[in-house]
Amino acid sequence: MNVIENIALKRRAEVSLVGINVASYTAAAIFLPYILSTIVLVFLSIYILVNKQTRQMIFVHKDSMILKMFLVYAIIVPFLYLNLIGLVAGIGVALAIVLGLYIRTIMTAELFEKTLNLICCLSLTSFGYAIIEKITQILDHGSNHQRIAAVFFHPNYFGTIVGTVIIICAYKVLTKQGRSWFYYTVAALNVISMYLCKSMFVWVEVFVGVAVLLVVLKRHRLLSWWLFAAAFGGMLVFILGVNIIPRLYDVEVTVMLRQQIWMETLNRIIMSPMLGHGLYSFMFLFDDSYHNQIIPHAHSIYLDLLLNFGLIGGGLLLWYIVRFYKLIIRVCFKENKKMITPLILAVTAAALVHGTTDITLLWVQTLPLFLFILSGIGSFEKKDSSLMATKY
Repeated sequence: MNVIENIALKRRAEVSLVGINVASYTAAAIFLPYILSTIVLVFLSIYILVNKQTRQMIFVHKDSMILKMFLVYAIIVPFLYLNLIGLVAGIGVALAIVLGLYIRTIMTAELFEKTLNLICCLSLTSFGYAIIEKITQILDHGSNHQRIAAVFFHPNYFGTIVGTVIIICAYKVLTKQGRSWFYYTVAALNVISMYLCKSMFVWVEVFVGVAVLLVVLKRHRLLSWWLFAAAFGGMLVFILGVNIIPRLYDVEVTVMLRQQIWMETLNRIIMSPMLGHGLYSFMFLFDDSYHNQIIPHAHSIYLDLLLNFGLIGGGLLLWYIVRFYKLIIRVCFKENKKMITPLILAVTAAALVHGTTDITLLWVQTLPLFLFILSGIGSFEKKDSSLMATKY
């Protein structure tokens, strides 16, 4: 082995080690208190941008130029309108995508599955925190009706994390990885967390995510049982009035408020359909207190997309998304790769369904977890070893 080959091997080893560390630190940061999560994840993103080796591994994927254009758009538009919250959020989303794209570049199947195991283990810490928070509430206030947020600022963010972990556990069991009793245990404890956070729609999110897994993996008998269980649960809740899902008594008030927000959003989109005003446009355009509540967004990922970015920015993002998921579908169904891709499709479907009534992905812990799962596609993409050996 000559000197040049030796240097190339050392550089590949260094890049691999850095990538493993970044993926692991990202997973760990998600389950820290949200302020610490922000500090760690921003530091990781900035490190990737500052370091020459890692910086050159961000926008190396097909259609990266479309994503670059969208990120620039998401930062410039709120700056022009002096939407400061949207500007900060746009920079934050850009940093999160930088982190996700880097992890996609270095991703391997082994690293993906091991990091998922780490995520399952770390979810038990938030379960423990939630139990302590609930006990403290009962002792201090004598109340058992308050919602639990654990370390995630808002109960709905906690619910999204919990729902995603349950879908991960289902994926692990259905693809026969590791010891199933461990994933059943983690899922069961996260179901308790899901009940404590009292997020109504996360139950639907989990149902849809697991159903998509069963469809993609062609587990038709289990799918029939899953649908039967859902129908039976629906009968218990809506016909017999069994209180399985918390806060259903609030559903009418919640829906009415959502409808008012959606109508206001539609009217604003019609008034200015092209550009948008950047992230958190609803908060920027309307009063900070809407019907005596702070409403940061339109509570619909589809309406919020148009309100925030207009037809131009929304079109750019949708262009990239369509091309990205064409790749996912090709790998999953045409190339018949039934590891990793079923989880990506399941978590995406769950997010899209949940996104009809809320936007929980726009947060410092939920978005990195979602992007990490999407980065799993990197394990199927061809790595240019000559580039890794010489360019860095």
